[in-house]
Amino acid sequence: MQPTPKQAISAIRVCAQLTRVYKGIDLVRLDERIRNVYILANNSIEAEVTSTGEILWS
Repeated sequence: MQPTPKQAISAIRVCAQLTRVYKGIDLVRLDERIRNVYILANNSIEAEVTSTGEILWS
């Protein structure tokens, strides 16, 4: 399963924003059950990207 085009662009944007503030990206994972991309940085979930490309920061 692959992310949607909007989701992929948003995920890259999140990773770029995190690295600009010197946070290392530990994991980027697509949850196949609910189709959201989770981005783990500094051992905590920093962002979730929905299939529509919406970014949910935690």
